[in-house]
Amino acid sequence: MAAALWHRARIGVLCSASRLLNLPRLAVRLPVRGAATDSGASPVVVRDEDIDEKHVRGWGNGGQKLNKTSSCVQLTHRPTGTMVVCQDTRSLHQNRKIAMKRLREKLDLQQNGAASKIGKQVAKLRARKHKRRQRARKKYGSAADAAADDEPCGTEPT
Repeated sequence: MAAALWHRARIGVLCSASRLLNLPRLAVRLPVRGAATDSGASPVVVRDEDIDEKHVRGWGNGGQKLNKTSSCVQLTHRPTGTMVVCQDTRSLHQNRKIAMKRLREKLDLQQNGAASKIGKQVAKLRARKHKRRQRARKKYGSAADAAADDEPCGTEPT
């Protein structure tokens, strides 16, 4: 069964994938790729009413355009107090999309922990690092062996 969540989407014209596009924002039920339903993690639903959105002036590298326009987006999720800031691009619209994605990922991590998308990536990286460490120990020996080699012969390690 394909997972589906309620999303805010612009709807109107029927496209080939039986999705509706290009009207004001309305709540519609669309299938979500990679939604966590079978793994025991609950999907994160972010409502527009729960988000405070601010547009502030950018800072840092980027020149006059960045410093003159309010293209930096700050999203705050009121129920949890989680805040995300994005000024990756000079476009307000793109920054808003990126910030929303980051907010969903952050809330997913808070709500689902190790079962979230980021939690799974962290677990994968830890497993890879552990595997590398095991290979190095096998190839070069463990730290205990190296410490024993430094001791002079005939003395007891303390």
